[in-house]
Amino acid sequence: MQHFTDNKKELLNKFVKFVKNELGIKTVPSIKIQNHRDGLKTTANYDYTNENKIIKVCSKNRAIVDVCRSIAHEMVHHKQFEDGRLGTKPPDIGGEIEDEANAKAGQFIKMFARETPEIYDL
Repeated sequence: MQHFTDNKKELLNKFVKFVKNELGIKTVPSIKIQNHRDGLKTTANYDYTNENKIIKVCSKNRAIVDVCRSIAHEMVHHKQFEDGRLGTKPPDIGGEIEDEANAKAGQFIKMFARETPEIYDL
């Protein structure tokens, strides 16, 4: 996350806490913001198969609001894991698990933007 300004880092930390509280997550996985897609097929990934749960997000050429949406999406998957709903790898497109993560991520962005509108400007 060295490539982010202090304002962006502060906003990301605030957003993660917001989503954690909204979802009622027990423990937040490690979140790695990287300026490349190494190890990622898309823009983000949540590895729940590893003992050390980790979310990886590529931030290269992406607005901070989009990075936040990816973090929220993967945090929804983490909540699904905590709730015992990720027994097998879900499909990448469609299905209850993926649709829920997409919908909730969008909701969290809109909710967070009400109190932090600068999410669209950084």
